[in-house]
Amino acid sequence: MEKQIKWGILGAGRIANDFCTAVNFTDGSVVYAVASRNEEMGKAFANKFNAPVYYNNYLSLVNDANVDVIYIATPHPFHYEQAKLCLQHKKPVLCEKPMAMNYQQTSELIELATTNKVFLMEAMWTSCMPFMNLIKETIHAGILGDIQYLHASLCFAAPHNYEDRLYNKALGGGSVLDVGVYVLSFATKLLGEPSTIKSLLSLASTGVDATANMILQYPNGATAHLLSSIAINTPMEASIVGTKGKIYIKEPFFKATEFIISLNDGETKTYSIPHLCNGFEHEVKEVMRCLKHGLLQSDKVPHSQTLTVSRLMDDILQQAGVVYTIE
Repeated sequence: MEKQIKWGILGAGRIANDFCTAVNFTDGSVVYAVASRNEEMGKAFANKFNAPVYYNNYLSLVNDANVDVIYIATPHPFHYEQAKLCLQHKKPVLCEKPMAMNYQQTSELIELATTNKVFLMEAMWTSCMPFMNLIKETIHAGILGDIQYLHASLCFAAPHNYEDRLYNKALGGGSVLDVGVYVLSFATKLLGEPSTIKSLLSLASTGVDATANMILQYPNGATAHLLSSIAINTPMEASIVGTKGKIYIKEPFFKATEFIISLNDGETKTYSIPHLCNGFEHEVKEVMRCLKHGLLQSDKVPHSQTLTVSRLMDDILQQAGVVYTIE
């Protein structure tokens, strides 16, 4: 009988709720311990997911020898210090995206994980989903011909509450860090690192970006148009266009279960891959696979992808003069 992976959950918010649903759904995986600075919230969260242990501080979770891997589910301004704490204690980490607030922090965490020989992965669940594997295989097989263009949009109109996390600069607000990371990761996963990036950002009165238009060009001449926003609604869809045909990914593209390949000769094929749980199960399984085989990083969400996206976000924000104070 294979060893059961015992997850420690750092942070007990909405995203952790969705993730833990998938953890307990997945065979060989269980929510074992929860840590929240709000003890009442942490206890209620642990009870909900049948976790036998809960802590009111993060150090106790990190020091729990029974915890095999820690999932960090707090807002991104806190990721750096929390992931650093885990890695210093040689605890494997799955950290919500973005992994940190900037490229410097991200590279430091990856360097620490590498030095301490500890598994570290950014929780970009889209990259772990079956539809992404199929699309990447389709592109590499040359079915679409030479890729010329990619488009991805992830926009939603959040309430204009300027005290809310999304608009609060001190809490890492803004569309680029919150949802732009999705479209940038999607493009990077499929096209690699761009040679040029230009962006136009609309800023909110709090100084964060409300909407970001991003144009990327790649060494082979392909271009990508990416759009992220917390101020407007657009279809959350994506497309990849080549010289022989195109792929259209229905919304919401970042957790897609269906996409369509349309070739220039008229051939059309629809792929449908329903999630068995809520989509997070693919990410859970990928971490379990890596731990089982003693890998320090995932080839589905490699450190190089995380670093590239972090560097791009820095560039995009700097072009608009958006600077976050990092304490």
